[in-house]
Amino acid sequence: MQGKSIILIQRESPSFVAMTSGKGMFAVAGVGAAAVAGNKLVEETGIVDPAMIISRKLAQGLAEEYGVTLSGETDVVPTDRADSLGAVANDTDYALDVATNGWSYMYDGFNMGDYFVGYSSKLRLIDVKSGEVISSGMCAYNAKEAGKTAVSHETLLSDDAAYIKQELEDATQLCVQEFASNLFSSRAVASHTP
Repeated sequence: MQGKSIILIQRESPSFVAMTSGKGMFAVAGVGAAAVAGNKLVEETGIVDPAMIISRKLAQGLAEEYGVTLSGETDVVPTDRADSLGAVANDTDYALDVATNGWSYMYDGFNMGDYFVGYSSKLRLIDVKSGEVISSGMCAYNAKEAGKTAVSHETLLSDDAAYIKQELEDATQLCVQEFASNLFSSRAVASHTP
């Protein structure tokens, strides 16, 4: 990759699912209501989708380690077809595509007053000229599996959702580290984790 160029692909964020125990009792309708509530929360409190932050941190490490030149970021790309990125990739060599699969908070099934935050994303490094995916991976963060203590719904939402924002920062750090160690030589990339 020495001396090559890379562009970062922006994706539309999926709905943030704010699943309370009350909404959970209504199956599909409850999920829809949770997505509406979650999207409203994101808008009102300024919660940021981690995907582009992850992408920028990885690109910074690639620039330092391999001399890759960052050619900027695309507008939001509606398709995930690797072979159709040439039109938006501005004659760059590679495209780094980090997309959020899901982000949410959910009640604990054993104690409906307790909540955990979750996040997942996927990464693809694409050769723009051939449309070939030359590297890919998945990352998932679950606060409960990370050994975090559950919090109340009130704690989740207090201070403009500061707890959710911190959990998403933790998810960002985990995903940068996982993607760096699994997909690239991680010396430089990992040094840029928060």
